Amino acid sequence: MIAWCAIALFGCQSHPAAVKNVVIVVVDTLRADRLGRYGNMRGLTPFLDQLADRGVRFDHAYANASWTMPSVASLLTSRYPSQHGVHDFDSRLSDDEVTFAERLSQAGYVGGGFTANFRLAADLGYAQGFAAWQGFAESPNSPTKARASVVRDAVFNWVDRTSSSAPRLLYVQIMEPHAPYQPPADLRARLLPAISAEEAARVDDKALLMTEPLTPTELTILTGLYDAEVAAADAELRQVFDGLAQRGFLDDALVIVTGDHGEELMEHGELGHGFDLFNETVHVPLLISGPGVPAGRVVGQNVSLVDLAPTLLELLGLPPEPRFEGRSLAGMLRAATPAVVMSDIILQLPRNNAPADARDHREGLVRGTDKLLVEPDGSARVYDLANDPGELAGKPPPATAALSLGLEQANAALAARERHEVGTAPLDDATKEKLRALGYER
Repeated sequence: MIAWCAIALFGCQSHPAAVKNVVIVVVDTLRADRLGRYGNMRGLTPFLDQLADRGVRFDHAYANASWTMPSVASLLTSRYPSQHGVHDFDSRLSDDEVTFAERLSQAGYVGGGFTANFRLAADLGYAQGFAAWQGFAESPNSPTKARASVVRDAVFNWVDRTSSSAPRLLYVQIMEPHAPYQPPADLRARLLPAISAEEAARVDDKALLMTEPLTPTELTILTGLYDAEVAAADAELRQVFDGLAQRGFLDDALVIVTGDHGEELMEHGELGHGFDLFNETVHVPLLISGPGVPAGRVVGQNVSLVDLAPTLLELLGLPPEPRFEGRSLAGMLRAATPAVVMSDIILQLPRNNAPADARDHREGLVRGTDKLLVEPDGSARVYDLANDPGELAGKPPPATAALSLGLEQANAALAARERHEVGTAPLDDATKEKLRALGYER
């Protein structure tokens, strides 16, 4: 294992240097409340907790959508689903969109992207700005989803093959916490010591099929399996970072770690994600470390994934991109006492092309500790996150009036700016089968 001080970005330099490489890690389906530094007491994420201590942790970071394709499209473009138009599995991110990778490429960065989520494919537009992009649908001994070890090998191969003379941008997405939950045997045994491998597999299969409700005992097992996959992701990321450190890739590197969305485990009657915008599906971790980034800072302001691209450009000394919708968080990283700037967080869950509308919410807005959620029929409720963090006692109108007006005004402003029509890539039978193996009905 590499000693922490061998990893220059984690504060072992006496004088911060200019950023050279950039590392962005997205853990698919990672709830913020599973990290120790976000209050979890199960010891699932020792590596990510150490990383949080060596940089800035954003306690209230939101994904702008509650499933991968629109959420990652928003992360890459700093634009909302209503603008970039990605709303279904066959959506293609328009070539007319500008990604942060394109802006970094123009500045001389060589980009490599590696994702275990096979729908983040180059031919669907996600590789814009990257010199290399590789996705994986499966891995040895895991036919349903690619494990992080396969992604890690591809990352190291790319790092070894590319020149260190030019700055590099590395994007890594792993999906251990995404269903199906098939954690390594040692982690399953540690977190579910009384449950056999056969019983764990039976419950996981039942949850994927969703043909009948889980019993309370089965839900406890499923939650333990999810937690074991979170622990597996943490262990895998330690290996990724150790390998990058050995190769000198982390010297003077800016590192961002986040999630693309969370996962509901029956808190509001659903399993999975993409159905609603409750915090279990949109509250994600956000950790930033690197040269000039203070260690141990915690930011309590609301931020979202559309803020990452503007933040990158400012931290790298690049001009802002006028088409980006988010705000730069660089001031929160650099200022000795960051100013408190209230900013509304916009959440969107566009309807897909399925015959029936399975959504519980279509959009939302977070303002301070108040959160507005709007259902497909237009009815709305406001939740007081400070006193009702579980979002169990929503207030109907007239409590929703002010936030509803704010969301209406925000939507009008977004609609007035540039929007792109997306192309589609029809799903073949093999792709539909892969999606079903991940718990999606297609």
